Formats: sequence, structure tokens, C-alpha cells
Amino acid sequence: MKYTIKILIPLLVLSLFLACLSLQDSAVNVTDTSSQTAKDFVKNARTQIGKVTKYDTSYYSYNEIPEESGTCADVIWRALLPVGYDLREKLEKDIKENPQDYPKNPEMDPNVNFRRVKMLRVYLQKFSQNLTTEIIPKNVENLMNWQAGDIVTFDELETSHLEHIAIISDKRNSEGVPLIIHNFGQGTQENDYLLKWPSKINGHFRLF
Repeated sequence: MKYTIKILIPLLVLSLFLACLSLQDSAVNVTDTSSQTAKDFVKNARTQIGKVTKYDTSYYSYNEIPEESGTCADVIWRALLPVGYDLREKLEKDIKENPQDYPKNPEMDPNVNFRRVKMLRVYLQKFSQNLTTEIIPKNVENLMNWQAGDIVTFDELETSHLEHIAIISDKRNSEGVPLIIHNFGQGTQENDYLLKWPSKINGHFRLF
């Protein structure tokens, strides 16, 4: 019995060692080249997890949106404010100066414009770096294009006809695909939905 145990223990240690090596080999290492502002943007978004626990599309005046609820777009402007970027103010300024660039339906409203993905996508197309919408798991060259703090938008869902917007996280899955921070019905969350979201990516932007 003692002899058997002496043999089994080294074999067990070796098996665990090989398993660890296998996990290391399977993980895709993608260098983080995001700016400090982008990192802070992600950090601010993450603070909403557990705080923003509801999804709410109700109409509110700008200063009356409940802190514990919001939409996918609310995750964006809330995370931008602490880095000194007032998305609502900048969007409204451009709408006033270039109204022809923005969708006319539904009717424009300063209390709602910055909460509409369609409006934000137009703004981001104009004032940020437009990047690839292609994601290739395990392809480091491609995945380097997807950095923390990037913003991604998705086509309308067939069920709700709502578009979606999310922030690229600084965390990645084993294939190197980044997680996203977003509110899609159950409050702000961080999860592996970039390639699992049920509609197509239609925009990939970098503000910082």
C-alpha cells in the first residue's frame, strides 16, 4: 500500500503540472495597448456593476435618471463623465450644428438623444477612431484591434427592434476575445457576449 502511494503521488503531481501547462498554452495572450483614459473609462463602467441593477427605458429629464437603473447607452455616458467627457453636452452641440447628420425619427429630444444608440453611433462615427468590426478568436493580430475602453454597437434585435451598445473590457476569454460591460436587461454586467450577442456588430469605436 505504501509503495502504491509513493508511485501515485508523483504521478498526480506530474498530471497537475502538465494540466497547468496545457491551460497556459491554450490561453491567447493579447497585449493591452489601451490609454490610461481608456482604462479609467473601463474602471468607471465596472463600478456600475451591482449599483445599476435594472433596465429602464422610461422617459426622464437628464438630471432625474435613477442611479440604480438605466439603458445600455446610460452605461456609456455615466462611465465617461468621471474622465471629463460629457457625452450628452458634446452630442447636443453637434446635433445643433449639424442636425442633418442625425436620424429624424423618433423626434429629437435633448433628454433622450444621448440615450439612443442610433444617435450615439452617428456621433462616434464622426468623432472617434472607426475600427474593424471583425473578430477572429485566437488571432492575436486581429484581437490587438480590440482594446479596453473601445465602444461597440450592434444592429437592431429582431424581437425588440432595439440597437445595443457596450464597452470593451480589459478582461478576455481563453481565446483572446474581450468581455464587454453593458446593460441588456438585468442591470450593468460584465460578460463574454461580444460574439454571443444575437445581432451583428455594426460599429467599433475608440474615443481615447
